[in-house]
Amino acid sequence: MESKLKGRRIVIIGGGNMGRAIIEGLKKKSHDSKDILLIETDAEKKREIETAFNIPVKRTVDPAIEKYDVIIVAVKPQNIRSVFSDINPYISGKHLLISVAAGITLKYIERHITKTYQLVRTMPNIAARVGKSVCAMCHNEALSDENRRLARSIMESVGSVVELEEKHLDTITGLSGSGPAFVFLMVESLMDSGVLMGLSREIALKLALDTVYGSACFLKEYAIHPALAKEMVTSPGGTAIEGLLTLEEGGFKALVMNAVRAATEKASLLGRKNED
Repeated sequence: MESKLKGRRIVIIGGGNMGRAIIEGLKKKSHDSKDILLIETDAEKKREIETAFNIPVKRTVDPAIEKYDVIIVAVKPQNIRSVFSDINPYISGKHLLISVAAGITLKYIERHITKTYQLVRTMPNIAARVGKSVCAMCHNEALSDENRRLARSIMESVGSVVELEEKHLDTITGLSGSGPAFVFLMVESLMDSGVLMGLSREIALKLALDTVYGSACFLKEYAIHPALAKEMVTSPGGTAIEGLLTLEEGGFKALVMNAVRAATEKASLLGRKNED
C-alpha cells in the first residue's frame, strides 16, 4: 500500500463524508500531508479540515493541480458538471481521475471533459468513515495497469475493493451503497425490541450493535454460507426458530430483497437522469 502511494500527489475535490473519509484513510496509511490537497468551497468546512488533518485546503480550483498525480472528485452529482468545467484547463492524460459521485457514469465523464483521461469510477459506502467500506471500482479503457493499482490502493485506504464491470454499479449502489441504511434499521429494531422487553436503551443498543458486528465477523472468519450459520444457532423447538418463524411470516427476506431491488432501480433512474 504505502509503496504504491509514496510520493503520489493527490487532489480531493469535496470535503463531505467521502472526501473526508479518503483524507482520513490516506493519513492513517502515513501518506504525507504535503502530498494531499483538498478543494472545498465551504469556508467553515475548509477551516475544520485544515485544523483536523493539517493539510493544505483551497476554496477554488487553480493551476496548482497540474502538478498533482491524482484528482479525486467527491462532490454531489448535481455539482459535478461545474467541477469538470473548473478542472478541464489544468489536467491532462497523465492524470488519474477518480470519481466517487453516485450515478455519474464513465460515459458521462468522458462527454464532459475535453481530453482523454484515465478514469476510475468508484462506489464506496458510509463505512469509509471508519475504514470499513466495501468499494466497487470500474474504469475506462485508457487506464494503465499502474494507475489501476494506484486507484485500488487509494480506495483500500478506506476499506476493501471489488473490481467489476460498470454495468453492475447500480446493483452495488443498491446492495452495499444503500445497505448500511438497512443494517442501521435492523440495529434500531433490535434495540427497540430490547427496550420493549424491559432493557434500558443503553444496554439494548450495546447488545444490538455487538450482535450484528459479531455475527458479521463470524460469517467472514469462517467463510460459510449464511444459511448454514443460521442452522448452527437454530435448535429444534428453540427460541431462534420461533423468532425466525415470525420473521418469515412477516416476509422479512422478501422485504430486504425488495429494498435492494428498489434502491438499485432508483440508482439506475438517477443515472439516466444524469445522462440527460
